[in-house]
Amino acid sequence: MNIGEWIQKRAIVRPENRFLKDKDRIFTNREFNERVNRTAHALNGCGVAKGDRVALLMSNRSEFLEIFFACAKTGAILAPLNFRLAAPELMYILKDAEPRILIYDTEFAPKVGELKEAGLTLTHYFRHSGDSLPDDPPFEERVDRCPVSEPADPNNVDLKDPLFIMYTAGTTGDPKGAVLTHGNVLFGAIHSLLGYGVDRSYKSLVVAPLFHIGALAASVTPIIYAGGSIVISYFYNAAETLKMIEAEKINYMFAVPVMFQLMTETENWPAADLSHVHFFISGGAPIPLPVIRKYQEEKGVGFVQGYALTETGRLTSLDLEEAIRKAGSVGKEVFHVHLRIVDEKDVDIPAGEPGEIIVQGPNVFRGYWRKEEATKAAMAGGWFHTGDMGRRDEEGFVYIVGRKVEMIISSGENIYPVEVERALQALPEIAEAAVVGMADPKRGEAVAAFIVLRKEAVISESEIITALQGKIAPYKIPRKIIFVDAFPRNQAGKVLKRILKKRMDPA
Repeated sequence: MNIGEWIQKRAIVRPENRFLKDKDRIFTNREFNERVNRTAHALNGCGVAKGDRVALLMSNRSEFLEIFFACAKTGAILAPLNFRLAAPELMYILKDAEPRILIYDTEFAPKVGELKEAGLTLTHYFRHSGDSLPDDPPFEERVDRCPVSEPADPNNVDLKDPLFIMYTAGTTGDPKGAVLTHGNVLFGAIHSLLGYGVDRSYKSLVVAPLFHIGALAASVTPIIYAGGSIVISYFYNAAETLKMIEAEKINYMFAVPVMFQLMTETENWPAADLSHVHFFISGGAPIPLPVIRKYQEEKGVGFVQGYALTETGRLTSLDLEEAIRKAGSVGKEVFHVHLRIVDEKDVDIPAGEPGEIIVQGPNVFRGYWRKEEATKAAMAGGWFHTGDMGRRDEEGFVYIVGRKVEMIISSGENIYPVEVERALQALPEIAEAAVVGMADPKRGEAVAAFIVLRKEAVISESEIITALQGKIAPYKIPRKIIFVDAFPRNQAGKVLKRILKKRMDPA
């Protein structure tokens, strides 16, 4: 059974049960399946066949998931795009993925206008409603003309086939497309059912952006597989999100820690009734212990935490009853995952000692899109090498202690320093740049940049930040600029960033 068949099966078994709510639109299992089928026929009518890529530049809405499951039914491969990225960043991804079509929300029309000037190989651009870029036909009109019948032989697509390509930055700074299969997503859902007891009574509020693995793998697919329902929204206002949790009787939500913290700071927090919540899931960064305690003590709501990667989905889980006793841990590996902590020769090391985390399991991705060498390196010895450093305690709980790569995680967004350094060093006044993560009470981490100016060059911190607008995504722009005369280096000439971090925060 492929992932698209989940929607068909739900329509057969419980056709009139609620599937989804999106603002004032409510769809039953039957209605949503019909919408997915129409969308699948529309894609086929555009020449999209099994293995073709469909790029999607869209905010959270029902149509995002309709296209996702239509691709699943037909064997097309979805390439969801992070709408926070600047146009040059999107161009790189589109040139790499080579999708046949791009479907975009009209709010992103200015970026699409820039993309059109890049000479991409796309055969179709479709807008979703609105009048921006009127030369591009509205996709929903094409969908509405299509039949509701099942689009193809389901045996044509199986669990080994790619379902979507999720782009994540690499250590070189160039994005890499992690190819996730139908089977990867299935086992991610199975882990939620086994580990959390998710069933058809669950109602999930989807506020994390759907272009992220967290939203698809935690907010959506496990609930759909279990027979529950989802409410689609977006975290634009903490008070409104809290009101929606109450009004819709939401009992399950995935979000990054800063979202949960912001809700506690709203005026309606003291009176908020969360008695219907089973638990919340926090991911993307460690959640502060004071936030966990505030939810538990004031609202009786616990958190499930874990460790997940784009390439693997969730690898570990820290259960509700251990959230405070084992604060700082990411828990233990989930049921179908083998997790080891090894030295540089991939030899297992004793409990308590740090090493690299490597994993095996049916949720581990197929590989990096068109990057055979990178895939071979990541899967050396048949184990996926996460690049993260961890340790186990005597009870088997895993702790993340560092990263081989110097990735910064800010509000759940992965930021690799070299991406920001390249953008900084493209400015004519800057000779060198070194980027590190700094602690941020709301985001977990934020970007800080050390700058060496060219001789006699003059530029201020605010001018640098302004110059980066449109060059990189807003969340990658440094929150702090530190001007220095030179960088500390080792004998090989590599910048010693650990020393720079100490200069930034001597404590």
